[in-house]
Amino acid sequence: MLSLLETLGGLGLFLFGMATMTSGLRKLAGNRLRLWLSRSTRTPFSGMVAGAVTTAVVQSSSATTVAVVGFVGAGLLTFTQALGVILGANIGTTITGWMVALIGFKLKLSLMALPLLFVAAIFYLFKANPMLRGTGKALAGFCLVFLGISYLQDGLAGYREVIDLSRWNVDHLGGRLLLILVGCLLTLITQSSSATVATALTALNASVLTLPQAAAVIIGADIGTTATAALATIGGTTASKRTGFAHVIYNVLTGLMAFLTLPLYLWAVARMAPEIASHSSEVVAVSFHTFFNVLGVVIGLPLIGLFAKGIVRLIPERTPTLVALFNKQLLSDTSAAVDALESGTRGLALAAVDRAVEALSGERELAGARAPSESAILSGVMAGREFALKIGERTDDGSMGAERIYAALHALDHIERLVERARDEERAGQARNLPELADLTAQARQSLCGFSGELAAPVFSPAVVYDLEQLATELEQDKAGFRSQLIVSATAGELSAESLDDCLDSHRWLRRLVYHAWRMAHYQMQLA
Repeated sequence: MLSLLETLGGLGLFLFGMATMTSGLRKLAGNRLRLWLSRSTRTPFSGMVAGAVTTAVVQSSSATTVAVVGFVGAGLLTFTQALGVILGANIGTTITGWMVALIGFKLKLSLMALPLLFVAAIFYLFKANPMLRGTGKALAGFCLVFLGISYLQDGLAGYREVIDLSRWNVDHLGGRLLLILVGCLLTLITQSSSATVATALTALNASVLTLPQAAAVIIGADIGTTATAALATIGGTTASKRTGFAHVIYNVLTGLMAFLTLPLYLWAVARMAPEIASHSSEVVAVSFHTFFNVLGVVIGLPLIGLFAKGIVRLIPERTPTLVALFNKQLLSDTSAAVDALESGTRGLALAAVDRAVEALSGERELAGARAPSESAILSGVMAGREFALKIGERTDDGSMGAERIYAALHALDHIERLVERARDEERAGQARNLPELADLTAQARQSLCGFSGELAAPVFSPAVVYDLEQLATELEQDKAGFRSQLIVSATAGELSAESLDDCLDSHRWLRRLVYHAWRMAHYQMQLA
């Protein structure tokens, strides 16, 4: 009973330690790491390097892949660029295994964990200093990881004589597949491939598992870790679905390759390094984990274009609903969720501006299939507000994330108001057809067309905000003069009373339309 409690407690400490260490490291890295990741992926190779480094720094392949799904959904990365990051994340996640094998078993850091925890607690008390606080959190997680490994060792040692896994001989197909399934299921339960790898290494160190058995469990962990990215695609855009399922397919193929090469690898190690195989079996197991992931990258990187085409055929493009732009599965990663909020708001803004351009031009199909109906845009606005508020519940006030959420809520409000103005067909028709408003309407249409182009482009230019602000300011400042000019025309009998009212109402409609477009652009820039 004591062995079971120690095993469960050790695994719990390891999981909590990994989560705490990952959170602390991400606080230390801040948004700079995410920004570097999004900008260092111009080629599949640079994406692979960025994915490996990011995963090694934050100690979580799931965090990297979920962020990548968010980047793709936000339009910050293309699908092909994201594939490179996924390949690199598989290499970066092997760092945890090396840390356990080389430090956890060799140096026995659990003896130093308690005094280090005291130091971590002192650092964490400095709330005014984010760097010290993040350092304390990361250090505390590091200590808990090795305390967990120590308890796992003690707990699993008690099962050395009780558990007989000899019947799961990995030299036979059934035994190897069963152990791979065990590794996959354990990863699904713990939501951490690092925990499964650490458990397999600890069981190997305690002689509960043999080297071939531990290697088979590690293969299963590599396959099971794709579940988080797959879940993050539910309800997402086509691009994010492609990214998540590409991760699943790639890891399954890599696992199959590892499954086939395991006997050959173990034979080569026994022949070339018998001392290491007999006295440092944990190192051999971790080496195998790194070996098959690196081999997968070496084979997969040159074929990444063909692989991307295959995934595109498997998951064809479907016109996404505006509600689906706000992927709720990304709420577990606040930074990724804010990126998705920015992308979704930009999509709504583009649809709203296209509707406004159509209202000013009188050509309903000007934007073609790109512009959804007004009701679809308004439904998207409601979904965006709900999504933003849910992110806000997880975000500290005063942070950059909170500022972007406020900007998104303002932008969504002006998107809604712009759509309401654009659907007023009577005022839009008068603005187009009345000679007194023809030039102003054409000028507004030209500015909004430029705004639409900027929203559809990868990079949003500040110049469009300035142009819309200038036009909105001019319309507001000329309001009195325009009204006086119309009244003079009406007094001279050149304009009927009914036409005067129509001109004044349409001019007011045009001013509000341009104003909401400008404010929407302003807050979209803040959000981006």
